[in-house]
Amino acid sequence: MAAYQSGSECMKCHYENIKGVGKVLIPGCMAVAVSNDIDMCTCSPTTIRQFETPTYKKYVEMLIKRIRELEEENDFYAKVLADNEIENPYEKKSKK
Repeated sequence: MAAYQSGSECMKCHYENIKGVGKVLIPGCMAVAVSNDIDMCTCSPTTIRQFETPTYKKYVEMLIKRIRELEEENDFYAKVLADNEIENPYEKKSKK
């Protein structure tokens, strides 16, 4: 898809030159899809990168938070094992 090349194309109505066909209107909103008139475009001038970056950032922050929670939980259970002298079933036993 040409609209997704390098992340710099806008996610709005535009024309593309198609080999063997010529100039083709690629609608990005319902107004242009229905009217076939690019002057009726209601798309915002947002690039794919501008659109996706906040979404990815929010997801990464959520994952970092979850990793911290799991690390804290892991530390808690490691301390419980150490304080109660419970044998860790996942720890490799050394040969004596």
